[in-house]
Amino acid sequence: MRASTSQVKATAPVSRSVFWLMISLIAWELFQGLRAGASLPAGSWAVGIVDLLFLVLIPGVAAFAYARLFLVVTQTARGSMNVYSTISSPWAWVFWVGLGIGLVGHGIHLAAHAINRALPDIFLQGEFAAKITFLDVRVGYFLLGLGFFLVSLVLLLIGQGAGHHVSGPERVLFVIGSLATYGFVTVYLGVAGQQLIPAIAGSVVLSAVGFWTLPPYEVTRDPIGAFIVPGTLLAGVTLVIWTLVVGGQPVWH
Repeated sequence: MRASTSQVKATAPVSRSVFWLMISLIAWELFQGLRAGASLPAGSWAVGIVDLLFLVLIPGVAAFAYARLFLVVTQTARGSMNVYSTISSPWAWVFWVGLGIGLVGHGIHLAAHAINRALPDIFLQGEFAAKITFLDVRVGYFLLGLGFFLVSLVLLLIGQGAGHHVSGPERVLFVIGSLATYGFVTVYLGVAGQQLIPAIAGSVVLSAVGFWTLPPYEVTRDPIGAFIVPGTLLAGVTLVIWTLVVGGQPVWH
């Protein structure tokens, strides 16, 4: 009875951790969307102090939410916190390196995008502007997407089946959250970030892993599967169809 009680306590935080990860990602998206067309601040600052604070704080909270979920599913899989599985196992290496790559990518994108917006019009068509755009879009978005993919892959491989099944409104909430986060981010990286092939490839891999780890009818009953797989799968299908319709790289208007 004591062991059973311990297992229930261990699996219960998985859904809560997924929920707070979902909230942090949605907050990140909303802030980026609301401030996308903000005017440049006066003086020497390329980014306003409030924007800078939230563009660092919100991704930091999202990274913490990912780390918390990883620790929770690791503990759940083994029944107790194990130092090796959290910092030294192969999956731990992939997770922590992926998290670091994602944060570095966000930092590169944030800095290059701010510089790009602050450039005088006379420099916009020059070689220097092209290099800044390369860092902003090609490097920043690629590293951000790569980190996003790696941490999600690890969570699917070790986390699916670790938590209790979700049903009813909670299940619907996670699926909608998946579309709003993983679905939107994958499409955005593929189109606005010009990472079409990596985005489609990442979608295929994550969806395949999700359906390989659990039967299709069980995926949306698992909190991690319900949060990652539906949005990723639909985004991949959307990108493929969009690409076929326009006959090449889609454009984000």
